[in-house]
Amino acid sequence: MCSIFSYTFEATHITLNIRNPEADQLARQLARIDESSITDAVIVALRETIRNRLRNETPSETARRLLAKHGLSFKPGRKPVPQSVYHDMDHDLIGED
Repeated sequence: MCSIFSYTFEATHITLNIRNPEADQLARQLARIDESSITDAVIVALRETIRNRLRNETPSETARRLLAKHGLSFKPGRKPVPQSVYHDMDHDLIGED
């Protein structure tokens, strides 16, 4: 048996459908261990995984590692992109001025 999970993300209802029997079994096992719902078990597992990965490697370190893997690197003395650029890109993508 596979499970379907639902959650709300930025006012959009999204359904997470687990069709992989192993993923379904692991979600159910974690829910039993935590004495929680399957949905809560999946949320906790995802949050813990994200937190652990970010703790082990910063986004900048990940970028450096991936660039090095392909024989590339950041320019010396480069500065981070200002947050306003991301804001402008978001608005450009959704067609807002």
